[in-house]
Amino acid sequence: MKLIIGIIIVLIGVFIVLKKRNIEKTKSYKWNLENENLKTDFTNILSKKPNLEYLIVEFDSYYIQYKGFVKSKEFYSEIVSNEFLDEKNQYSENQKNGIFSLGFLEPKKKDSDGNISPNYSKWYGAKSKNEIDLIFNELIKILESIYGLKKGTEIKLRW
Repeated sequence: MKLIIGIIIVLIGVFIVLKKRNIEKTKSYKWNLENENLKTDFTNILSKKPNLEYLIVEFDSYYIQYKGFVKSKEFYSEIVSNEFLDEKNQYSENQKNGIFSLGFLEPKKKDSDGNISPNYSKWYGAKSKNEIDLIFNELIKILESIYGLKKGTEIKLRW
């Protein structure tokens, strides 16, 4: 009987460790109503997790994702491309030009290190709080100028 209880306790312990390791966090914000909370949480996540596996900003049918690299002190970002959007949500030429004007590479184009993404992609430096604030400010610019989000639109952060 003690052996069975011991096995159950070990299995529960293993399950708890695996569960903690894979817990995804999600938080929602209303556009233009909770932007300060969005800024605080976004910049805290980037600041405290320089080796970030992912941070996804989701809204409507779109997403922007970030991945951190602690050694180079950089974040890699991707904006979903038309390849993954249904026809009614495809980008206009003006939206594409807006993305390019922010320094994003077009999908399937090699960056300076030879990386290729099916999405629009860009590298950001993240050596200081100012650089992380710049990443957030550019996110806001993308949400405003590329997507024209309406007040109250739900934005989700997943990390």
